[in-house]
Amino acid sequence: MRKKKMTPFTKKLMFTLFSLSFFLILHILFTHHFNYSTQLSPVLYPGLTILLMVLHLLIASLLFMRVYCDSKRFYLVAIAFGFLGSSLLMTGTLASLSAWYTNQRGGADSYNNVAIFMMFRNILLASMCCCTALFYALRIRAESTITRRAGFTLVIGVTATLMLLGYTFSSFGPVLSVDLIDENSLTWLPIWHGKIAWCIMALWFTALALIIHSTQLKNLLWLGLAILCACNIGTIIIMLSDSRTNSLAWFYSRIFETVSTLIILLVLLCDVFQLYQRSYQKYQISYHDALHDTLSGLYNRRFLFEQAQLELKKASAANPLSFVLCDIDYFKRINDCYGHLQGDKVINFVGQLLMNAVRSHDVAARTGGDEFVLLLISTNNQNAMNIAQRIQAHIAAQDAVSSQSALPEPVTLSMGVYTATEPNYTIEECLERADKAMYCAKQQGRNRVGNDQ
Repeated sequence: MRKKKMTPFTKKLMFTLFSLSFFLILHILFTHHFNYSTQLSPVLYPGLTILLMVLHLLIASLLFMRVYCDSKRFYLVAIAFGFLGSSLLMTGTLASLSAWYTNQRGGADSYNNVAIFMMFRNILLASMCCCTALFYALRIRAESTITRRAGFTLVIGVTATLMLLGYTFSSFGPVLSVDLIDENSLTWLPIWHGKIAWCIMALWFTALALIIHSTQLKNLLWLGLAILCACNIGTIIIMLSDSRTNSLAWFYSRIFETVSTLIILLVLLCDVFQLYQRSYQKYQISYHDALHDTLSGLYNRRFLFEQAQLELKKASAANPLSFVLCDIDYFKRINDCYGHLQGDKVINFVGQLLMNAVRSHDVAARTGGDEFVLLLISTNNQNAMNIAQRIQAHIAAQDAVSSQSALPEPVTLSMGVYTATEPNYTIEECLERADKAMYCAKQQGRNRVGNDQ
């Protein structure tokens, strides 16, 4: 029974319920099972920042590789640059935490710099999420090289500009400055609580709305990006809940961001695994097609010659190698009278019959037209003759019970057998001698087995 697809409304509802559950579970875990100590501050925040920087670099690499492997996923280049820029901005965060590495509280501007870099990271990631959703919505019109170059230039320009602004507004750039934190009391200033935090939250809400509307959360990747937006909204809400920068809310928000990043990484790893699985399946199909004849299902001439060459090197009186050449009787007449479609049915019928008649280590191949070859390993001449005669008897028995009713007329085979007992024969010589035996069978009235010993 065919499964019903979820409607866009159902997907949005499930996403909303998942996000609320996610926030609730984390809130319960942190408020009831996490005991905050100010002694953790010199280690926890820098440690989480380093972890986030590594994760963002890894995510950016995976996204760039995804775009490189499939140019149709060009829209992912925006969020890839978002994570790359975010990881580079975190170097500024780490450079501002020298006081924390030494367990000292000196270090002017360290907290303010951290807040500035965090602000621009949020703006960059949210902007790139918006660009990704817009690029996806316009993907049909973004097939031209000019359009892609314009999108690529836009993404690089936005990323570079926001990174430059981040370093310019921090204490590393004396040209511009902004104060988000009072370094003396370690509290957020009104500009953060009154304007900037709400603007960033609005930007994340815009990104979330664009992703849901443009993609309808069609796959895990879009669901992961939507969760990223929701989690970053959650981090801003958590930070707004407390005016102090060294409180539980500050570290709670960082851990929240880390968890959301891990979700994105997990989604991308699943996407990479699915890509590998599809590529491996395509490889198996192409490998099978390279060795098999499509019409009959048997091996092709190339595989027959490769295997015969290997087996002929081991041929001896104790390890004989038999060639059985098969030709469909009056096949040209079948094609002329009934058409090539009926002729194809005959080829397929004979191919399936020969495939079922040999052992797993033998080779049944179609060498072209209505000619087939059986390569019987470790089979002497008499046993090869018996196998050929058994095949002919099987065809006759199937005809007697009307198993060939789908065929235009009864089918018979003329067959020639040759057995090599020395390794100094070539494949062409063996097939030529089997071919002569087969033509002798045709001259004797067809539907027979000829033998060249």
